Amino acid sequence: RNLEAQGLLRQAGFRPNPVLETEFGSGKPTGNPGEREFSLGYSHVFELGRKRDRRVEVGQAGLDLARLEITDRERTIRAELQERYISAMASIRNLEAVSQQFEVTQQSFAVTQRRVLEGESPRVEQMVLQAEVGRLEAERILLASDVQQELLALRVVVGMDFNERLVLQPDGDRPPTAVTLEAALEQGLASRPDLAAARQEETRVAAELRLAQAERVPDLAGLVRYTDSQTRFDQFGLTAGGALTPLQDRDRVLTAGLSITLPMFARNQGQIEAARARETAASLRRQYLARRIEADIRGAYGRYQAAQQAVEVFRKSVVQPSQEGAAVLRASYAAGEVQLFDVLAVQRRLIDSQKEYTEAIRQAALARVALERAIGVPLQ
Repeated sequence: RNLEAQGLLRQAGFRPNPVLETEFGSGKPTGNPGEREFSLGYSHVFELGRKRDRRVEVGQAGLDLARLEITDRERTIRAELQERYISAMASIRNLEAVSQQFEVTQQSFAVTQRRVLEGESPRVEQMVLQAEVGRLEAERILLASDVQQELLALRVVVGMDFNERLVLQPDGDRPPTAVTLEAALEQGLASRPDLAAARQEETRVAAELRLAQAERVPDLAGLVRYTDSQTRFDQFGLTAGGALTPLQDRDRVLTAGLSITLPMFARNQGQIEAARARETAASLRRQYLARRIEADIRGAYGRYQAAQQAVEVFRKSVVQPSQEGAAVLRASYAAGEVQLFDVLAVQRRLIDSQKEYTEAIRQAALARVALERAIGVPLQ
């Protein structure tokens, strides 16, 4: 798009090409072998009304618009890349949680096997734990497949080869942004490249209107022509020495002139009306986009605030108590103080809580990306 706009701008700066023409005439095909004529002409168009300057204005505005469109495309690609990374890291986090519980359950299974051999626990507990180990292993396999799918999608966005190694590094917990809604709205309306592109589109259409108005002025064409014509008669005359010679006439004429179109009927009225209509449409699109951006920022800001609150609730009131409770129950089971089914129930609730916590973190990260995309710049 940028290269196309650069080419159009370069083309707009060129002046009209001159015209060189030549003609040759002979009367032989029509029975007048004595008639011959040759002419060579040169014509040049002089643009009036500053049409070239107006074309350059349109081309420069188009180039600036193309650059803003590229910037806006970079904004959306950056957000898409962040979203794919967040989804991949959430899948990895779920896989790690299930893998950790799988290892813990294997350890409990080993303890139960020993207790069954020693006669301290019924064999049914060993069978239940064996089934739980199998269930967790199957879930781990499925989650590993989800991780691979997310990494494939991330490779597509990044442009990596499918066989190229890709290792993701956690970027840590990003502190909540302290930006206010008013500051986000002000920054978004000032920074969004698509809104800047809409303003630039208005500038380009205004330049097109000026070009259409300039094209009402007719161009002036200058012409220079050299003509050499010869005519030979079927009669004879005498030379200065008294010899007979055929009579002939030869004329060499140099002609110069100017031509201009009289704007009596067509004065580019249709193009001017169309340019004015495009100017109105561009203004309406810019106004609509500004309102939509404001709505996007308000919605993204509210979602981000709610997601941050949900993460804090999970962190303080759900995950940590669940982890501590599961650890206490596992220790109590190893000491023979509680039943196996109580431990399994708590472990399953812990896995569910960790998955829900991961989903809350993912939603908060996606909400931050959506807010940054709505504003148009990364949040500090």
